[in-house]
Amino acid sequence: VYDGTTYHMYLLGGQDMSPLNSPYAVGHWSASDLAGPWTEDPDNPVLEPDPGAWDGWTIYDLAVIYDGTGFHMWYGATDSYLGDVLVGYATDADGSGDWTRVAGPLPGLELGAPGTWDDRGLMPGAVLFDGRGYRMWYLAVKNEGPSYGTWRIGSATSKNGISWNKHPEPVLVGSEPWEGENVYYPEVVSHGAGFAMWYSGFGVSLEAATGYAVSPEGLSWGRWPSNPVLEPEPPCTLLESTAVVLEGGVAHGWFGHCGDIVYATSARDVVFFDGFETGDAGIWSGTFP
Repeated sequence: VYDGTTYHMYLLGGQDMSPLNSPYAVGHWSASDLAGPWTEDPDNPVLEPDPGAWDGWTIYDLAVIYDGTGFHMWYGATDSYLGDVLVGYATDADGSGDWTRVAGPLPGLELGAPGTWDDRGLMPGAVLFDGRGYRMWYLAVKNEGPSYGTWRIGSATSKNGISWNKHPEPVLVGSEPWEGENVYYPEVVSHGAGFAMWYSGFGVSLEAATGYAVSPEGLSWGRWPSNPVLEPEPPCTLLESTAVVLEGGVAHGWFGHCGDIVYATSARDVVFFDGFETGDAGIWSGTFP
């Protein structure tokens, strides 16, 4: 997150490789340059589980924005091991130190009815603010399949960042072999009249890699035909949890890589393809007189 003078990075960490098994909390790092070096906040962790509350066991995922006046964080959390995951909201004036919880679980982001695509949990991955309202893209968990269910990506809107309206259907569902039934950890940026998304997939190779898609309105997504765009380097098998900043002609990305953070870049004119490279114009629509 860039506030005009400083870059801020927010990471989840705990005593195990997975927040499934160890309580995770939120840490904060800052830098004056995109390439670093990054300085750890002496007050880390800046947001921890609140024992006895709805978010008392672990924090799973988060999205942070700076709106010109302060920092806003949405995070997914649970009160028990493998418990249902709901969404909370916290704020901070300068993005460092201890964050203040404002609300949670947030209305409108409740679990779906049993048997639906989001009946086990919602974990915010990206939030955008356009000056009038908020848009969220989140990992939705269905209570089935291996480990923690089947993972899809959903979307929601809000006027105040607290009360939300969910889009009724997932906006991205795993369909490629490298994705399997699990697409998750969306990172979304706006550009011109459209949106770009980087997301994680975990498929038949039993590896987590990063895919890329574009959308004209944030709901219908067209995949890059050469996905995945970034894969883990052996012996690591997990490349996930993407953050992206657009600056000048470059897209800058940070990725979780088996407990470390790796940094990569891509030319911006390559990043924003128009969707027609796939040979399918289905994500685009038009009205003619």
